[in-house]
Amino acid sequence: MRAAVATIACLTAGAGTRSAETAPPPRPAGGITCETLDGGTFAWPAAAPGAAACVLFIGHDCPIANAYAPEIGRIAKEYTRKGVAFAVAYPVPDLSPTEARAHAKEYSFDCPAILDTDLALAKRLGAEATPEAVVLSDRGAILYRGRIDDRYPKAGGKRREVPTTHDLRAALDAAVAGKPVLRPWPAAVGCHIPFHK
Repeated sequence: MRAAVATIACLTAGAGTRSAETAPPPRPAGGITCETLDGGTFAWPAAAPGAAACVLFIGHDCPIANAYAPEIGRIAKEYTRKGVAFAVAYPVPDLSPTEARAHAKEYSFDCPAILDTDLALAKRLGAEATPEAVVLSDRGAILYRGRIDDRYPKAGGKRREVPTTHDLRAALDAAVAGKPVLRPWPAAVGCHIPFHK
């Protein structure tokens, strides 16, 4: 089953190491239509007006992604009230729908869940790791791509008990307010998406 289908071609960053200095400027992602695990559809831009959309790439067996589940839930709940549409995507080639549904239920992801087994959505939006967030404007432009916060400042580094920056929240605040995201490309720290597996 193809879990994610992009409606038009899109230019995105290729897989590899990315930094705030080398990340590309925002580019249109165009229309995205994805089948969700509950048999529905996640489409963006949506027919009904909305402030923005946020797609969170999650690895079911990634300890850092799983550790962020409570914060992802809090962010989704808070910003859904502000007009942001949320979805979690599983960019895992060998993950079954049953396993993905069980994981989403276990970690209380209440937003639509997408099984991206062919990695089409991850490639389209330029995601390279889990967890990684992509924020899209109401017209489908990529406004932000990167970490949730700086709780894990670098790969292999010591985990902070309390983050000092809340990058995704800041990006969502800017998107809701119609303002530019001041730091749109903070590198995500977590588990690599297996593009070359």
